[in-house]
Amino acid sequence: MPHLLILALPVPPRSLETLGALIDARTVQTPFGLVGPLARRHAASASVWILPYFGTPTRTDPRATLWAAKDLGVQRILAIEGMVGLSHDLTRGDIALPIDFIDWTKHQPTTFFEKTGAGYISQKPPFCPNISAAIRQQLPQARPVVYLGDEGPRHETAAEVRMFQQWGAHARGFNLVPETYLAKELELCFAAIGLITAHGADRERAYGKGEVRRATREVLDALPDIFAGLPDPPTCGCNHLQDSARQRGVLTDNWREWK
Repeated sequence: MPHLLILALPVPPRSLETLGALIDARTVQTPFGLVGPLARRHAASASVWILPYFGTPTRTDPRATLWAAKDLGVQRILAIEGMVGLSHDLTRGDIALPIDFIDWTKHQPTTFFEKTGAGYISQKPPFCPNISAAIRQQLPQARPVVYLGDEGPRHETAAEVRMFQQWGAHARGFNLVPETYLAKELELCFAAIGLITAHGADRERAYGKGEVRRATREVLDALPDIFAGLPDPPTCGCNHLQDSARQRGVLTDNWREWK
């Protein structure tokens, strides 16, 4: 079974040829809605599903996305997202590695377990250490950032940027929260690579000169080696995060019955 899902910012299909030939495409029906179409590619280092992902209020319910991943046999999820640089030392074309997050979403689901409390899982570490270590190895230029998860669709104000900076946030985006902690609830590994595509509202607009396109190419070219560097089976512990709930009888061994 495929073991990895990429939640990708929109890129031309030809850009994904380094991940192998397209061998399958499908949609998945979940209790939280339909997900897809997902495209499956197979390369020497991994078999991956790819799902274009958009951080807008009308996006697919993130619970549906993660449920579909688990239903397809995926264990690991890598999100690739365009981000707004809140820190003044981040500029267009920089590659970022989220190492922590702040949840500033207001209308997104926060758990699969509204009635049982089985979602009370430690957020340390915030992102899968196995995937993050592989990213650091292959993209050493990636800047560690504290990610602020927002939901748009509007731009931030300059006053909000100053507030986010005081909180310790370095970059703002729409696609990693609540996904990262919902993934933990289903015992899935989740980590991300960021591409800084814009400056925060407290700075002058940065006009593009191909920096983001070049950074995107760097990231896509590094993906096969990132996948090859992942331990198999995982050593991060993400796939055992609900062991305690199972032992207490709060959850059954059949994850499809979890609620």
